[in-house]
Amino acid sequence: MGLMNFLKGLFGGGKTVEIEEEPRVLMPAPKPEPPRAPLPPAAPPAPPAPPPFRLATRYSTTIDFPAVLLRAGVDAEQQQRVKKAQELLRSLPDDSPAALKRRIVEAAFTAFDVPLQKIIGAATTEVAALEAFIQEGGAKAQRVLDEGTARIAELDEEIAEIRASMAAAIADQALRDAATEKTIADVKPILAFFAQTQAPGLPDFQSKEAALPDFPAKESAFPDFLQNKDAAFPDFSGKESAFPDFLKDDE
Repeated sequence: MGLMNFLKGLFGGGKTVEIEEEPRVLMPAPKPEPPRAPLPPAAPPAPPAPPPFRLATRYSTTIDFPAVLLRAGVDAEQQQRVKKAQELLRSLPDDSPAALKRRIVEAAFTAFDVPLQKIIGAATTEVAALEAFIQEGGAKAQRVLDEGTARIAELDEEIAEIRASMAAAIADQALRDAATEKTIADVKPILAFFAQTQAPGLPDFQSKEAALPDFPAKESAFPDFLQNKDAAFPDFSGKESAFPDFLKDDE
């Protein structure tokens, strides 16, 4: 309304200025996009490749038992108690009664103020540690056997594939050889035909001694003195020469 008043004041109030509004062009509404097909699920990642096969590590057959017992939790004091008990038992006569041996060992350790229960406990711990050491070694050996067996199976399968490939190559070559030999057999008769036989009535040009064919003689258009070197040259002395006198020899 303010714009109309401004225009009326500018051009005079007697006329009414009408402003034609431009027709509005309605843009068509955008078409909705068709629904997209859902993307296929991503393929799961490939499993990691197995580690390369390696030969098993070999361990020394000389065992450091004090170190083995120490790793198992048997300290040096416990090992020393068991060692003294072993030395004491070895020092007793073999034919001594077991009851007597027991009284001697108990008396010796009591004299040194070593409780028997500690000796028994240390010996029990050592036996358990050594049995665990055997089980650990057996588990390692079994793992080596399992891995080796699996590797041998893989190699056997690969060997079978190689042998099959070799057999296929030999069989294919045998078929190619047979086909080639058949083709050679089809070509050889041609060589034999042209090498051993000649067509009737044709000269044998392969022989050096073969004579040329005897063609019938015909009369030659040349005079005899041109054909035969022994033929007499014609005598023109009895005839007048056609040459001028100035070309004749001077007598």
